[in-house]
Amino acid sequence: SGKTAVLSVCLPVFQSRSGEKFGELVFRAVGVPSSRISETLSAARSAATDAVRIDAKSNFGDLRIVVRYAESTSKMLLDELSGIFADGFRDYLYAVDDTSLERRAYELLKLRGLRVSTAESFTGGGVARRIVQIPGASEVFFEGIVSYANGAKMRRLGVRGDTLSQQGAVSDETAYEMAAGLLAEKNCDIAVATTGIAGPASDRTDKPVGL
Repeated sequence: SGKTAVLSVCLPVFQSRSGEKFGELVFRAVGVPSSRISETLSAARSAATDAVRIDAKSNFGDLRIVVRYAESTSKMLLDELSGIFADGFRDYLYAVDDTSLERRAYELLKLRGLRVSTAESFTGGGVARRIVQIPGASEVFFEGIVSYANGAKMRRLGVRGDTLSQQGAVSDETAYEMAAGLLAEKNCDIAVATTGIAGPASDRTDKPVGL
């Protein structure tokens, strides 16, 4: 991949030519409000020197911050930058290394002896797929249900018809009842439900695509 080429080929060449070695810090956070991301990155970049580069990439709310620095960068500055991200992201921060969200979820579930199940609509099994990619996932994952149609939500998960007709399939109430349907079977300790409008068109309501 491009990342592998940069790390294994390009970076060593740059380091050999410049005589400078480089390191990196990685911070992972999820669900951080965009305003907080902007404020925290601005504070970190203001504190950084020319020998430090800060890159941020978000994938559906899963934020990855990489701080690349020259070996000559002072530990005091690196500690300051770490403090800025820790304070800025707080409870949204789930790793201070390059651990993925699904890996950290697996580790926490295993540590606490808990099992999770998923009830998905618009994500079509995507959440379950990320979990089962982790070796040993069977220790913490019980089942994944793709209840795409309203009828499936009602029959498989016990979502009420009144909820669907009054609140809509894409609503907090429907997501709650999807998760509650999994928990009612007593096969898992934690249930995650997803419902949304993937587009390109809405669902004949005033709810926006992407909700």
